[in-house]
Amino acid sequence: MFRGEKILVAGPTGQVGGPLAMALARENEVWGVARFGDARAKARLEAAGVRCVVADLASGDLAKLPDDFSYALNFSVAKTHDWDRDLAANAEGTGFLMHHCRRARAFLHCSSTAVYAPNGHERLRETSPLGDNHAAFGFLPTYSICKIAAEGIARFAARQFGLPTLIARLNVPYGDSGGWPAVHLELLRAGKPIAVHENAPSLFNPIHEDDLLAGLPRLLAAASAPATIVN
Repeated sequence: MFRGEKILVAGPTGQVGGPLAMALARENEVWGVARFGDARAKARLEAAGVRCVVADLASGDLAKLPDDFSYALNFSVAKTHDWDRDLAANAEGTGFLMHHCRRARAFLHCSSTAVYAPNGHERLRETSPLGDNHAAFGFLPTYSICKIAAEGIARFAARQFGLPTLIARLNVPYGDSGGWPAVHLELLRAGKPIAVHENAPSLFNPIHEDDLLAGLPRLLAAASAPATIVN
C-alpha cells in the first residue's frame, strides 16, 4: 500500500471513494474534494483524518486545493437526471480536476461497465462497443452517457497534459457501505421483486472495497499517456 504520499480523492462521500479515502488516510496525507451537502459525511471523513475541501468540480474553481498531489483518484459522480448539470459535473469536472492535478505521478478515473452497449451475455472486453446501457432500464437516464463523456475528457486530458492516466471501468462494488448485493438483500427482506436480465441469468462481477484498495497501487502503476483503459 501507499505510505507517506499526498493523495487527492474526488468524490469521498460516495460508496467507493469514502472507504478508500479513509483507509488511505491511515498512512498518507489524504485530501477529499466534494460539495459536501451532507455535513455528517464530511465529519466522518475528517474524523478519519481526511482533509476536506468544499468545491463544485463543475465550476472549475479548485483554488482551495493544493496542486502538488502524488496521486489523484476521481470517484466523483453526479446523477441529478438533469443533462446539462450532469454533463458539466461529470465530463467538464473531470477536465478541470485533471488540469489542476496535471503535476501528479498518476491519475485514476473511475468509470463504469455501464458504458457498454447491452449485448446479451457476451463477455465484454475494453474494446467492446459503447452505448447507452441505462436506456434499457429506465433509471439513471444520464449515467451511461455521462460516463462515456467523462472518459473522453480523461483521454484528452491525459494526452494534453502528459498526465499518466488509468480509466477503470468498475462493475459491482460492495462493502460495509452497501452495494448491489446489499440492495438485493434489502429487497428480499422487504418481500419485493428483484429485476433480472430479460435473458436469464443475471451476471455480475462483485468486488469488495478491500480488494479495490489492495488493487490501487497496481492500477496506478499501469497509468499512461495516452490513457490505459481496464475493466
